[in-house]
Amino acid sequence: QMCIRDRSTWDRRYCWVKKMLPKVMIALLWAVLVLGVSCNESGPSDPHLKECKVDTDCPSLHVCHSILNLCEHKPVFPLQSSEIYGSLLVIIVAGLANAGGLGGGAILTPILMIFFGYSASASVMLSYILVFGGSLGNFFLTGLSKDPETGRRVVNYDLAMLCLPLLLMGTLIGVKINRALPEIAIILVLVTLIVILLKKVTSKATSIYQKENAQREAQKLKDKTGDVIIPRYSAIGNRDEDLNDGPHPELTTILEEEKNVFPVRKLTPALLLVVLIIGLSVIKGTKRFPSHFGIEFCGVTYWSLLILAIAVCYAVYHVASHEVVKSYEAKERLGFPFEDEFRLNTHTIGNVSMYAFIAGVMAGVAGIGGGMIMSPLLLEYGLRPQSASSTSSLTVVFTSFISLTLAVLGGFVDIDQVVWFFCLSILGSLIVSSFLNFLVQKFKRQSIILFTLIGVIATSLIVIVISSGIKVIQQPYEYLNFKSVCS
Repeated sequence: QMCIRDRSTWDRRYCWVKKMLPKVMIALLWAVLVLGVSCNESGPSDPHLKECKVDTDCPSLHVCHSILNLCEHKPVFPLQSSEIYGSLLVIIVAGLANAGGLGGGAILTPILMIFFGYSASASVMLSYILVFGGSLGNFFLTGLSKDPETGRRVVNYDLAMLCLPLLLMGTLIGVKINRALPEIAIILVLVTLIVILLKKVTSKATSIYQKENAQREAQKLKDKTGDVIIPRYSAIGNRDEDLNDGPHPELTTILEEEKNVFPVRKLTPALLLVVLIIGLSVIKGTKRFPSHFGIEFCGVTYWSLLILAIAVCYAVYHVASHEVVKSYEAKERLGFPFEDEFRLNTHTIGNVSMYAFIAGVMAGVAGIGGGMIMSPLLLEYGLRPQSASSTSSLTVVFTSFISLTLAVLGGFVDIDQVVWFFCLSILGSLIVSSFLNFLVQKFKRQSIILFTLIGVIATSLIVIVISSGIKVIQQPYEYLNFKSVCS
């Protein structure tokens, strides 16, 4: 009913995006199916899986498999010197990235490639562990707190629950694409995302820094003149409301609900969706862990269950979008005191939905957790850095958990790798994020987080371009070969 001709331009654009989204989803799904059927399985596609007789025949940090006579990556323990340096760097970078709600997959992947000796594809799979652990730690550190100005939770759960189904849907597709792409394609995706992110974060950091300076100058002027600073809005209701009448009862209920930092009612559909997706993944099985229900890997039933999972995600999004629009319209009508410029209605929901789906696909392809796109997007739409970071971290927790679960079920990561890298990311998130949040509170500058990220992102861009360029020159054919989705 919203897609009628007398609506505004933004409403028509929202309707157009909602019509195009299923078509884009179907096109990507067909691409995955074609890759699954057409790609051959001739020989090992990993550049490090070459024939060997002894360990010295293999690259650094690799050993020779005694039965297969192929090089494989060494176990996590004992750690070599380069892995120790890499672990320390992972702690720092994971903390810095997750402090901004980015997940940090595109930043952590080159570290895994350089210091730990993993291939680009394997590094992406392992980055799911780091992204999940870091985002989980950052969410518990900042997402369960309240905004000191408004007394309400910092996480925008309406926005998170709207984007999550599309993020998960894109992740299911992206993970399959990742298995088919050659190493060079994954590297190019990473470099492109890092460049886009660097540009967006730099622009936003400069803008926020200028606003902070302007606010400080205004505060100094008011302190000199002795003016009374009037709050932007009442803490309990409409700023234009008659204080004698009090806030509307329905508005009071909404405001009380907004103070709940962990609303189980809003999170329940997301949790059920995650359980359903994982359950379907277990039922259809993988090549290393065959289905207990007799489903052939990459058979018709296998792909049918994948399509079912994608369809369920889209159905949940369709219901959530209508509920969110209805909720925000009620808030506008009752005079809800929005703490920022962001309004999640028909003017923004179409673009946010499309970006969420794209972020999910990129999360699966490049191991970015979705935050690489979502966090800068939320900042551009008006969320303050703390709210954007916490909201993005919540969505990254779910998407990275799905990606990690699929990687474990597929046999692409080992349990010792999960334990070690998860501990590193949690430790980095708690230590570095706590320190950065302390600096933000002390100096009253949220731009500190963004400027810190700019340095990390720029460094990672230089490192991945140089290291990947050297590897492509040394092993051009291995890095250009496509792989099979079903291998």
